[in-house]
Amino acid sequence: EGHGSAVDWWTLGVFIFELFYGVTPFKGVDNEMTLANIMARALEFPKEPSVPGSAKDLIAQLLVKDPARRLGSVMGATPIKQHPFFSSVNWALLRCMKPPFVPPPFTCTNRSSKEVASDESCPDTPIEYY
Repeated sequence: EGHGSAVDWWTLGVFIFELFYGVTPFKGVDNEMTLANIMARALEFPKEPSVPGSAKDLIAQLLVKDPARRLGSVMGATPIKQHPFFSSVNWALLRCMKPPFVPPPFTCTNRSSKEVASDESCPDTPIEYY
C-alpha cells in the first residue's frame, strides 16, 4: 500500500531525537524488537543530556504513533516550521544564508597514500558529484 508523508515526519522526529541524545528512540536488540518497542512502548526521553522543552515537545509531536495525529501529516511542513523549536529560524531567508562550513567532497586524492592503501573504501575510479 505504501506510505504517506507522515512517515517523513516520523523520520524527522527520530533524527532530531538522535541528534540530541545520541541514541535511537524505541531501540531494541534487533529490528524485530525495535518494531515491537515502537508498537508497545511510550516515547521516553533520557534524563541526560538536558534538552530544551521545545525540542522535546517537537519530537513528541513528530513521534505520535497515529499518523493522522502526527504533526505535519495534515497541513504539511507549515505547523512544523511554526513550532517554537524553530522560532529563531527565518524560513524566508534560509536559502540565502551561507553555511558556516562546507566540507570538501571526500576523494581519495586528498588523502595520503598511506591512508588510501589502508582504506578499501577508495574506489579505483573517480567519484562523480552532481
